[in-house]
Amino acid sequence: MTFRASKLLVAPLLGLAFSLSASVNAADTPPGKPIGLTGTADAVGLVDLAPHNLSGAVGDYDLRARIVGVAPGGAIHSHPHAGRPGIVRVTKGSVIEYRGATKRTLKVGEFWFENADTVHWFRNPSNAEAAELWVVDLVPKKK
Repeated sequence: MTFRASKLLVAPLLGLAFSLSASVNAADTPPGKPIGLTGTADAVGLVDLAPHNLSGAVGDYDLRARIVGVAPGGAIHSHPHAGRPGIVRVTKGSVIEYRGATKRTLKVGEFWFENADTVHWFRNPSNAEAAELWVVDLVPKKK
């Protein structure tokens, strides 16, 4: 009788264990095609690399991603982007960007492109909150 009760309990438990592991494994299997994506074919913007007159081969450069913090009242000095194209997004706080005589305030979620003709500087207008920028740019490899 003990053997029979064990057999009756073991079979359903094994079946449950196998069905749970099968469902977990199915979720961990990569799909054969993209599922649930939007915007993959629509570029938000492009940075034309030709005007940068990059010397050498593509292999001479790295695509660098950084998180740059700007302390309250802090600033990023004026700098050009000829030869260093990039895309930047504000991820925390806000910054004021100055390009020549033009200035604009950029807030969380806003972004911009740094082309060959970009020369700009920034300041964090807040006295209390640090700003944070997600910066991706193309830079020559360090030799």
